[in-house]
Parts: sequence; C-alpha cells; structure tokens
Amino acid sequence: MRLIYPILPLVFTLVLTSPKNLFAQAQKQSSDETKPYIKSDNQPEPQFKPEQNRVKNSTETQDWDANLKPKKLPKSTNFFVYGASIGSPAGANLMLGYYFNDFVFRGSGMRWDSEWWGGQADLGYSFFKTPMITHSISLVLGTFGANPYAPQGGGGGRGGQRYYPSGLDVPGYDRNPISFEDALIRSYVSSIDSDLNLLLTYESRPNQTVYLTQRYFGLTYDVLVGNFFLQFGGGAGQGDFKNPVLLLQMGYLFDTRENKE
Repeated sequence: MRLIYPILPLVFTLVLTSPKNLFAQAQKQSSDETKPYIKSDNQPEPQFKPEQNRVKNSTETQDWDANLKPKKLPKSTNFFVYGASIGSPAGANLMLGYYFNDFVFRGSGMRWDSEWWGGQADLGYSFFKTPMITHSISLVLGTFGANPYAPQGGGGGRGGQRYYPSGLDVPGYDRNPISFEDALIRSYVSSIDSDLNLLLTYESRPNQTVYLTQRYFGLTYDVLVGNFFLQFGGGAGQGDFKNPVLLLQMGYLFDTRENKE
C-alpha cells in the first residue's frame, strides 16, 4: 500500500493529459465559440458603441469645416454712410452719402445761423475698394458764407484778401486796413475839417460787419478706411476768397454695411 499511494497522482496526471482528453477539451471550446451570442438580462452593456462614435466624429468634422471657412467680411459697395466731419465747407459738418457700385454720392454741410453756413455736394468714382478701404476721386460743388464781427485786418484781411470793405462808401475811408493813399486822403480831410475826419474815421472803424461768401467747383481725393473719412483737394470759383480754394475734410462715418461671405 505504501508503494501505491505515491504512484496514484502520477497515474491521474497521465490520464488527464492523454491525447484523447486534450482533443475533447479543444472540441468543446470550439463549439462554445460557434454558439450564437445570447444577451442576458444581468449582463452589462458594452462601453463602445460604433453608431454613437460615428455621429460624434461627424459632428467634430462639421465643426472643423466651419472653423476652416473664411470669416464674414463687410460689403464693399451698396451701403449708406452718415456722420460728422470738420473742415470745409462750414467748419463742422454733418455728412450723408451712398456708395453704389463704383460711384459715390455724398453731401455735407451745416447752417449754424444766417451768418455762418456752408454746403457741398460730391459725385465720385471708386477706383480701388476692399471691404476695409475705399479710394475715390470726386467732383465737388459747394458754397459757404460767413459774417464775422470786428474782423482785424492786420495787413492780411479776411478770406485771403488784403483789404476788406469798411461799410462806408467814401474814398479814403472805404476799406480796412488803410493804405498809404487812404492815409493821405484822411490827412487832407483832417486839415480842412478835423471834426469831419473824426466822424468818417469812426464810421469806418474795424468793427463794421463784413459778409464773405464763396462759390466753388473742385476736384478731391477721398479715402474711407473703416469708419474714418478723409478728403482733400482744391477748387476755384467766385466770391471774396482768393483762388484756388483749399478743400479739406476729415471725420468719422457710420455705415449700413452688413457682413457677407
């Protein structure tokens, strides 16, 4: 019996590892793999779901395509502009314009009172434009008037004029500042009647009102950068100012441009 007990484990191992038993185990495992999958109620669902993953990837692709698209830019034509500017024709102006295709229609001006006013109409052509900048050349037609009180000549007059009328239509007293000829005339009148000379000098004093007007036609270069507007050029016309007349405006304009692709 003592010899049998040590031999039993060895015999049992040989029986289990025999070729017949190994073939039976392999055949059973193969049959288990070919059985159809039957979901049980207590079995948890798999974490990976191909359908949901495909939807997620599609959404991410759409977001990526949207980021690759160029940003919307403002329109480069067919929009209104409105705002304010300083410069000609009235010193401080309100402005309204319309950019239509390659043409520009614009008006500016202001009437502060009956003695200080001005207006200007522009017809322009845009030779270069992008959504952010527009260059154009304009033909302008304008007029302005001023009625300053107590103008001081100082040898320079007003409006580019050397002399301006004094309000008294008497030779020697009809303009300011007085010239050498005027001084001779006044000296002669004073030698005859000093009281008359004092009266005429008082009536022709420099605090007389002078009304200055100008009508002009000119050519300007205009640029609209974003909302900043600049215009400069020259003109000529009839009035109390010397020709040529400098035309200059700068200001800030709002617009009605809408973004587009």
